[in-house]
Amino acid sequence: YTWDYVMEQKAKADWDKIHFGDPNPYASLPKLNIFTYDLGKLLHGYIDEEVAFNFREFFRVNETGSFLHEKDVFSFLDLICKSNAESNYPYSTEEFRNNFRHSLWMVPGVKEAKALSAMLKIHPVFGQFDIVNVAGDGDEEEANEEALKKVENAIGQNPHETYTITLSCGRLTTGVSVKAWTAVFMLSGSHNTSASAYMQTIFRVQTPATINGKVKEECFVFDFAPDRTLKVIAETAKVSAKAGKTTGEDRKIMGEFLNFCPIIAFDGSRMTDYDVNGMLEQLKKVYIERVVNNGFEDQHLYNRDQLMQLDDVEVEEFNGLKKVIGSTKAMPKSKDIEINKQGFTEEEHEQIEQAQKKKKKELSPKENELLDRYKEQKKMRDTAVSILRGISIRMPLLIYGADVKNEENELTIDNFTDLVDNQSWAEFMPKGVDKATFKKFKKYYEPDVFRAAGKRIRALARATDHLTIEERIERITHIFGTFRNPDKETVLTPWRVVNMHLGDCLGGYVFLDENREKTIAQPKYVSHGEATDEVFATDSRILEINSKSGLYPLYVAYSIFRNRVKEQYPDKEPNTLTVEQQQELWDFTVAENVFVLCKTPMAKSITKRTLVGFRDAKVNTHYFEDMVRQITQRPEKFIEKIKKGQSYWKANKNNDMKFNAIVGNPPYMEMDGGAGSSAKPVYQHFIEISKAINPNYFSLITPSRWFAGGKGLDQFRIEMLGDKRLIKMVDFVNSKDCFPTSSIGGGVNYFLWDSKYNGSCEFTNVHNGTSNKMERNLNEFDTLTRYNEAVTIIYKINSSQSEKLSDIVSSRNPFGLPTNVRGSENATSYSLKVLSSDGYSYILISDVNEGNEFVNSFKVIVSRITSEHAGEPASDGRFKILSRTDVLGPNEVCTDSYLRIGGFAAEFEANSVLKYIRSKFTRFLILQSLSSINLSKEKFNLVPLQDFTPNSDINWSQSIPEIDQQLYKK
Repeated sequence: YTWDYVMEQKAKADWDKIHFGDPNPYASLPKLNIFTYDLGKLLHGYIDEEVAFNFREFFRVNETGSFLHEKDVFSFLDLICKSNAESNYPYSTEEFRNNFRHSLWMVPGVKEAKALSAMLKIHPVFGQFDIVNVAGDGDEEEANEEALKKVENAIGQNPHETYTITLSCGRLTTGVSVKAWTAVFMLSGSHNTSASAYMQTIFRVQTPATINGKVKEECFVFDFAPDRTLKVIAETAKVSAKAGKTTGEDRKIMGEFLNFCPIIAFDGSRMTDYDVNGMLEQLKKVYIERVVNNGFEDQHLYNRDQLMQLDDVEVEEFNGLKKVIGSTKAMPKSKDIEINKQGFTEEEHEQIEQAQKKKKKELSPKENELLDRYKEQKKMRDTAVSILRGISIRMPLLIYGADVKNEENELTIDNFTDLVDNQSWAEFMPKGVDKATFKKFKKYYEPDVFRAAGKRIRALARATDHLTIEERIERITHIFGTFRNPDKETVLTPWRVVNMHLGDCLGGYVFLDENREKTIAQPKYVSHGEATDEVFATDSRILEINSKSGLYPLYVAYSIFRNRVKEQYPDKEPNTLTVEQQQELWDFTVAENVFVLCKTPMAKSITKRTLVGFRDAKVNTHYFEDMVRQITQRPEKFIEKIKKGQSYWKANKNNDMKFNAIVGNPPYMEMDGGAGSSAKPVYQHFIEISKAINPNYFSLITPSRWFAGGKGLDQFRIEMLGDKRLIKMVDFVNSKDCFPTSSIGGGVNYFLWDSKYNGSCEFTNVHNGTSNKMERNLNEFDTLTRYNEAVTIIYKINSSQSEKLSDIVSSRNPFGLPTNVRGSENATSYSLKVLSSDGYSYILISDVNEGNEFVNSFKVIVSRITSEHAGEPASDGRFKILSRTDVLGPNEVCTDSYLRIGGFAAEFEANSVLKYIRSKFTRFLILQSLSSINLSKEKFNLVPLQDFTPNSDINWSQSIPEIDQQLYKK
């Protein structure tokens, strides 16, 4: 929109110079003027601290449909009609009222539009206008008329004789033209209103028109949140300035925009005309906003000049940092930085800027050389930034939770390490990046941007202290939506997933749309009968066992809060209560009903911030040093402690508290010094301790790898599958359905455990966009078969045959040869051919110390690692189960990279096995036992053994698709 507008206005202004005497086709295009008024200074009590004017609070309605702040809204209407020499308010004079006979007013919502419509009709000035409400439900008598027709009918055939105000909360802002509109009033939106939506709306009034013989030459935007206006305009002008530096071209672009779209700010009685410098200053705010919204994953956070001139020592430091951070999986793989020449002088920067504007054939050899050098340096800088990203994405969460008394002095890159205790630093930062390491790299951050972005995060959080509970939840969860997952061990549960999880298992108030794809501001109530009533009763006690963000307690607190509102104010909706009344009930709920355990002091601080903001309200939070060790080695002490409501929580007089429910997302694994795949699982301990605490209910979200056992999980699997108190389980084959930015091989699940229940489990499998629900006994097979569709197939197989393919599959390392064995390139008469992941080489017969009886036979080998990525399906939802499969002949063996299947005298049988394991039938059955990327003997437990000779009931000489059909029939 903007560039079209600027180009049109430029063509209109230049037409007579270039085409003198010809009619100007652009003459009818009105010029846009933007006027901003700082409503926060005129009407006190509605300004979000350092954020924006809170239109939603200002126009909030009560249960009768009237404005809660009726006097203030009426004062505002009086204000914009107020006549004095200095004010220039839009309806302050007869001339202005004639100019703005027909206008569009954007308001926050349907109820607000209805209340404003009623008030305008009784106002001494606006009562003379025809008020047209097109905001959804609208006024009763106007509900069924089409929006555009309503407006056109009200304006009539002679717009110069009528007066209208159109109220909208979204309708008529795209794709329509109302010629008579000359002004739009922006009385809705917030600090994060999108630039495109804003520009689409304001250009509604730029439609060319000739009314009563007069051409509409100008049109106007009146905005009452100046910071929002300036941010949007600066962003829309698409100036390419980086933090702290703007080119001459950028200034020219901004100058042109302001020439054709002047922005005039009214501050009290002072009128300011924005110039290029003023707007470029605003642009810095845009970049700060972008850094915050991108979770510090943004180029503007860095001192790019410093990164363009790394010396040899600094390059080596970066490559060392890459080795440390590279193992956290928090970032895409970065390349090593190549040692390069020094950076550029100021003069060279100017020469580069000029050279970039030229066509390739116009460049001199020197300019070509300079541009090549610049590209190399830029590549080096981008690599450095991608390495720093592993640290940067962890900063916003720490800033959000930090206990800072003086943000101006304390919230700086220089003392960032002082804001975080050592235990929390170790938990939230990459392993190996201690505070001393960080201090070496802090010079690559832009200190002003870091401080401003940090202050912005905290200002956004602090502003929620003055909002209604629902508005506060919407804002806080939006802030969390900008944070990135630090790494595999610290997965932040998205607000959407908290709602899916607890909504499915416990019910309550769910902030999800019908498709469960987006969170919404006004929740819907979901009931699961007794469980919902009991868990969210006003005398309930709920424990979260591993809070990282406070979003689980936020959900449960809100559902209990709603029940408390019903008790205290039976005839009122929560949003008709004042902010103070809501906060009183909320604080009581958090203090009485919600208990939270954290792994670190910072997690405790973050949780408190999420629940009560910066206010001085009681929150029951504790952190356990080394929580995993406490619950595994001293479980009785742990349980005894957390039940003490008086001495431990200081929340009540009960030192043997009973929890109605335990909820949360426990830690999944602890790194044991190796790569991510060698980490050991710990989530099972949190399930076991939850059972031992013996609440009425508990519901956790965990990886699904335990379905098939695995590292230390076999006994746990047996106990879980045999537990008849598991009433419900929802399994996601692809973890990205819950955690889009994390890779959790084998998928994830959440479940509900009910202490009073004894029966089968309602098992739901979610795969590739569809869900399948089935009542099942979870221990019907050795491993938990996650696909409900497979259950009947497995029963049929088991009823007809007991022998399984696993009977002829080897254990690990079938020939006693480690994965790193590499033989010689040349064969001798005494050597064996060995297959490793690098291909074939030759070893001595004496090197084989396992499976000697299979050396001289034909056998099938299959890679021990499956071919799907990290235990996740491909983009089409399908799994690639087997990686390399092959037949090895006599005197051929393999390393531990492979499993061996069978040992046959006849090659025909080995080839039959190869076809069998490549069939869809076999791969589908292997999939039922898979929960990680590792294949083992046990994963073939469900596959029936066949006769692989020519006498078999299966014709093995046919193609694999034909063999599949035979197997289906059998």
